[in-house]
Amino acid sequence: MNLMNKTQKLTKSKTRVSINLPDNEISLLKSRQSSFSEHEKERVASSSNWGNGGVHHHHQNHQHVRGERTLVEVLREVDADVLGLQDVKAEEENGMKPLSDLAAALGMNYVFAESWAPEYGNAVLSKWPIKRWNAHKIFDHTDIRNVLKATIDVPEAGELNFYCTHLDHLDENWRMKQINAIIQTNDEPHILAGGLNSLDESDYSQERWTDIVKYYEEMGKPTPKVEVMKHLKSKDYTDSKDYAGECESVVMIAKGQSVQGTCKYGTRVDYILSSSNSPYKFVPGSYLVLSSKGTSDHHIVKVDVMIKVNNNTQENMTKKPQQHRQKIVKITHSTPSKGIWKTHNGEVY
Repeated sequence: MNLMNKTQKLTKSKTRVSINLPDNEISLLKSRQSSFSEHEKERVASSSNWGNGGVHHHHQNHQHVRGERTLVEVLREVDADVLGLQDVKAEEENGMKPLSDLAAALGMNYVFAESWAPEYGNAVLSKWPIKRWNAHKIFDHTDIRNVLKATIDVPEAGELNFYCTHLDHLDENWRMKQINAIIQTNDEPHILAGGLNSLDESDYSQERWTDIVKYYEEMGKPTPKVEVMKHLKSKDYTDSKDYAGECESVVMIAKGQSVQGTCKYGTRVDYILSSSNSPYKFVPGSYLVLSSKGTSDHHIVKVDVMIKVNNNTQENMTKKPQQHRQKIVKITHSTPSKGIWKTHNGEVY
């Protein structure tokens, strides 16, 4: 494929149990709280207790359930060239299914690194060849999380270093150790995608932030923190959110915040970032949060990129200006899915 005449779409999604509320739980709870009985309050709190690391995906059997769209159908519509998935399941004793089935259905190569639980972890899928890959425990040997690093061979554009990770879901101090380890051990240009589980305070009004903090306290969840995102900004990472386009109407934006949330709480915890030295730049107006449409309790984050050709020129990887949600890339020849890996002592084999 001639990359200079096509659009490369870097997409990050979560594969977990579907929640997909009509509005975020924080706003719903606030608006209805005055009319709740004590029993109702307890029921709402119970239904909201989903940890980032403990909710497993479903619908990867690719069958319809009461009219819901399957994960394959949703990702085909997204039509990405590179996907980063977290909390994805791959059973080694069952041919790495369901991940291997998903990759085959999409015509993509993949690599997988077991992370927080047996047979669950991070995966990178690519329509282009994956030249190299490795996975490392993020902080030290006691850390159950990892970062999966894939070097993708993009035709006529060179190598793309794509990192997929999922940081701790409870402790910001531990997340800071994890993100520092990723930064300090990697000086190559890269795209970083994943569930960072930290908030960016600039996304929210003071009233909205107060509501978020209060909700977390009432639910017994750790107080939301922003140190990880502040640190990444201080390291000059570019946030794809700053290149936002038209919002998808079915993904609600909570009152008092400037961006669409990516999880059921209406907050943004899933990111696509570019390192300061990366030749790949985000295309203005291309960032979108798309509905997971019954396949996940986290929405899909998507952005297009362009490559910096020289010091003065940037080439958009499109033949013509991109239209909102228009499918531009059509792959007709894909290599068989390959590259099935698990972590062992922090390395991939």
